[in-house]
Amino acid sequence: MPSLQIVRSKLQRPRESGDFIARSELLALLEAGSNRPLTLLVAPAGYGKTALVAHWLAGRNGLAAWLSLDRDDSDDSDPIVFIHYLAAALRTAVPDACAETLAHLDAVQQVPWALLAGSLSNDLAALPVPLVLVLDNYHHIDSPPIHALLDRLLAHPASALHLLLIARHDPPLSLGALRVREEVNEIRMRDLQLSQRETAILLERCTGHPISAAALDRLQTCCEGWPVGVRLAARALRRQRDVVDVLEPPFSGSTREVEQYFFEEVLAGQSVTTRDYLLRTSILDRFCEPLCNAILGEVRDGHSFMQWVSSGSLLCIAIDDHLNWYRHLRLFREFLQRQLDLHYPASEIAELHRRAAAWFETQDLLEEAIPQVLAAAGATAAGHLLVRHGRRLLNQEQRPRLERCLRLLPPDTVEENPELLLLKAWLMYHQGRHVETPSLLDRIEVLLESAADDLPAAAVRDNVLALRSLQHYLEGQADMATRAAEQALQSLPKEYAQARVLAQAVIAGARQMCGDLVGARQSLHAELARASGPVDVCQAPLLAALCFIDWMAADLSALKWTANQHYPLCGDRLPGVGSPVLGRYFHGLVQYQRNELALAEATLLPALAPGSAPRPGYRTEVSFVLSAVYQALGQTDLARELVDTVCEHLRRSGNSPALFRAHACQADLALRQGRTDAAREWARNFDPGPIQFVYRFSNAPHLTLARVWIAEGSAESHEQATRLLQLLETELMARHNVRFLIEVLALKALLRHLHGEETAACELLGRAVVLAQPGGFIRLFVDLGQELVPPLKRLQTGQGIVGHAAHVRYVGQILAAFNDDWLVNAGRQQMAADLTRRELKILKLLAVRLSNIEISEELCISRATVKRHTQNIYRKLRASSRREAVFKARTLNLLVDA
Repeated sequence: MPSLQIVRSKLQRPRESGDFIARSELLALLEAGSNRPLTLLVAPAGYGKTALVAHWLAGRNGLAAWLSLDRDDSDDSDPIVFIHYLAAALRTAVPDACAETLAHLDAVQQVPWALLAGSLSNDLAALPVPLVLVLDNYHHIDSPPIHALLDRLLAHPASALHLLLIARHDPPLSLGALRVREEVNEIRMRDLQLSQRETAILLERCTGHPISAAALDRLQTCCEGWPVGVRLAARALRRQRDVVDVLEPPFSGSTREVEQYFFEEVLAGQSVTTRDYLLRTSILDRFCEPLCNAILGEVRDGHSFMQWVSSGSLLCIAIDDHLNWYRHLRLFREFLQRQLDLHYPASEIAELHRRAAAWFETQDLLEEAIPQVLAAAGATAAGHLLVRHGRRLLNQEQRPRLERCLRLLPPDTVEENPELLLLKAWLMYHQGRHVETPSLLDRIEVLLESAADDLPAAAVRDNVLALRSLQHYLEGQADMATRAAEQALQSLPKEYAQARVLAQAVIAGARQMCGDLVGARQSLHAELARASGPVDVCQAPLLAALCFIDWMAADLSALKWTANQHYPLCGDRLPGVGSPVLGRYFHGLVQYQRNELALAEATLLPALAPGSAPRPGYRTEVSFVLSAVYQALGQTDLARELVDTVCEHLRRSGNSPALFRAHACQADLALRQGRTDAAREWARNFDPGPIQFVYRFSNAPHLTLARVWIAEGSAESHEQATRLLQLLETELMARHNVRFLIEVLALKALLRHLHGEETAACELLGRAVVLAQPGGFIRLFVDLGQELVPPLKRLQTGQGIVGHAAHVRYVGQILAAFNDDWLVNAGRQQMAADLTRRELKILKLLAVRLSNIEISEELCISRATVKRHTQNIYRKLRASSRREAVFKARTLNLLVDA
């Protein structure tokens, strides 16, 4: 066989770039892998593969050989030519290498391929020193015999040879077997991406000056760590001598240098079919095989395309662990989209968007379907798509998704479509944004005036009536609320379950507001008995309404019975109707108000476990009650941390109504913990807005405001509190909201007591006790603070309550809880500081039942001195007897060091 003319430049290692970023972790990976038979360096064009290996070889000791394989040289895929070049490359490092193989190649008569391959294997095994052989651009090799040759060499690798393949996609070698034997070292695209720090260094080296943080963020987002992209951006910056950080026009996939690179280095090596698929998929934020089949139409060759994508040769990034979904590199997608617009007719592009939208809709990926419909058919069609699915999203409690979908539509489209506005109104209802809802309902009604009287328009009107009924209820207009709700129920189709349930709940609430508690409960029980449809849409809201009515009626016994019936506590699960979190909320609320603190903690805590709550709103309410439980148990830091965490979460999520109540809860807790400055700061910034008196959760912000004003102690703040409490009393009595009326009366009594008006204080507090006693409220009074103890003690003696021994016993229970609360919150350190050393010694002797005479003899003091110390101990421990004093001392752990 005649000798082959070797092109020596293909055997030369590329020069090192002057601005190369030395990346120690990558160099370490290459060095660590050099003791294995193979290193595979695979990434698309522009990731600096060749430069990295050249830099590594330049900085290490040892022999290395280099062979660059060319795209335009078809001879490189000829097995004989390939072996010639392979031998020539090895001889640049070891001059007498591969002598036997070259002899066979130069023979007059061609030897069999198997003999040639065996000879090469023997020559490699005979290498005298370790050697790294680099095959650059191996992706240009499309010869099965060459791949089989490398597989044979790697199956029984030469101990002195380390083969390093640089390619844009995985070579068709037996990589699985090599991985199992741990004989391959792999470096891929994610390893080669530049970090933001490395991007900054490269930009500074290329431009000669540092770049601002804002510009760096923009370019890092744009280039996504793609080294060539960063270099091209630096080149563009270097041309703009008077504008350092802002590229005009902005750097993108349509920048001239970027386009040129993509044409020459990425598209030039692709088939016409692959180019077509790339352009078509550029309309997608992400793609997978079934989606590619959908948009490719009759061709339906998504499998082949995705195989090519997953091989790593294209500028595509896997975005899931299963490698099913990919996306184009941002700059590459921008380039492809521009080429699509230039070379495809608008009608064909619109058809691509239409097919993508249809596929996304069938997969219930509405957030991705809507932008495709917008591109294919415009905003009106996109709005119709959301209307088709909006009620389902509401019924399935996918409200965050619905909100995201609405934001994808142009605002004008939403404002002109009554069905979309209705979806927005329902979102506001679930978010508690009741103050904003009336104006939105007004807008819907204006649009409906010009709408045809068809079924959708009629259903929208009935939904508006249901929401209007709630507005009337919140405004205290029970009759108007009932009329609107009944009118809605007359014509609302059964499939609008959410609107029907709201109307039914409003009717029951209006009856309770008018004082017809029995009628309210009966109507809800009747609706629960015949409710049909999804549990969370039908039964659960009605059951919640029943529980809230019991709560507002201050009937803890009824609330507990309802919770036990429908949310029976059973370990960590609640098998009843609807949300287990809601069930735990009501159970815990009853337990807390009855001062069953350990039970309340055990009930509420599982509701905050990850994944336990389909309704985030009730998680917030659970957090508020659990925080109060922790405060009552003396775990003040935990109580504060819980509320602060909720506030931060609500702030980030933009849930303003819930955040309004959360800040009030934060201030209430600050007040109970003695952090009055924080509570005052909240009160100064408190904006009550239009006061709505339908308090149905565990606390009411306006009552917290009154408490802060009372705590401030000035004549002005007390006057403000008096006016607010009078307004609240009037409204709450009119609405029959007994639960919060009790608290208002207790706060008014506290104000009167602070002003020395004990008779009036007892009368007001007596009214509160009479209303609270059937339900067994304890914490409602205890949480108002120790200042309420003196008027309560007067009530215990019979002042302010007409008659009943049951009331007196109930006041005794409240005072006992006050005493326990004081013990918990006083704390051992505070009491140990208050008691003198002599008093602590006497306390210990009292605990071992020594008499006063025996104590005087033990301590060598007079009996009068013992008596004086004992009285001081009783006063400081708030005890009335020796036995009570010892009990409290043991509770506070004071006897250990006495």
